[in-house]
Amino acid sequence: MDFTVSLSPNDQVVLSRYEAAFFPKFRVIFEGTRSERSFEFLAQPPDEAETAVVMENRADKDVTALRYYWVMTGEDGNVRKHTVSSDSYIVDVYHPVLRVKDRKLICRSVTVDESLIDQVLSGGGSMGCRIGSGTQSLAGVASLQLEIDMLLFADGELAGPDTNKFAAELRGRKPAAEFVAEQIRLAEAEGRDVTPVLSALAEIPSLGRPGHAKDDPLVHWTRRYAREYLQAAGRRIGDLDMQGTKLRHLENRPSLPRFYRAEPGTH
Repeated sequence: MDFTVSLSPNDQVVLSRYEAAFFPKFRVIFEGTRSERSFEFLAQPPDEAETAVVMENRADKDVTALRYYWVMTGEDGNVRKHTVSSDSYIVDVYHPVLRVKDRKLICRSVTVDESLIDQVLSGGGSMGCRIGSGTQSLAGVASLQLEIDMLLFADGELAGPDTNKFAAELRGRKPAAEFVAEQIRLAEAEGRDVTPVLSALAEIPSLGRPGHAKDDPLVHWTRRYAREYLQAAGRRIGDLDMQGTKLRHLENRPSLPRFYRAEPGTH
């Protein structure tokens, strides 16, 4: 099978095929022993190392959003594309996708940062990212390619073709969350049930979902946030009211930087 890695859309984010001699800290992912149980949930079969890639952030700013594709071309000529996305703006506590001077190992079913391995080896806890439900079989696959579609830095610099408008999806979250929260607060102030309004928002017709088909990101996130709030109705964790927690989450979505593209030759 032919395996290739596309060029990085930013020359300060370097992509290299994994080789144990050059990236020894990642060896534990493929060659870990039973004694290394801290990495057990990230462990990969040794042959997965053949299609693993290391992304290194040599810029002076964090990477805060990333989208890439695994493109599989079958022996019959059929092409399958698996999309993987991550960003620093989906949760309340900031966590970079890739810190300055850090490295990320990208496998088909897991990603792990070198800084995380350092943390675990020094006695800290571990948290990794599994992608989907497992590794897709490469049986019948003639070629595999990793394509970086979009990179976003903490200052708003955007790189890559962004084929399916991941940047627009990110921008749609905060206004959608604020709109849903406004409907909830307005209903509370007027002493009425917000359920009918949110139920209508949750059922706005969809043309697909961002990254897969044409859809307005603002509509997508409005629909999603309305559904999540309704699903939290009556739920409690101890003394914690989950609808109240969800409302605070909606009202405190992080603001994104202004996006821009660097002029050619400025790096």
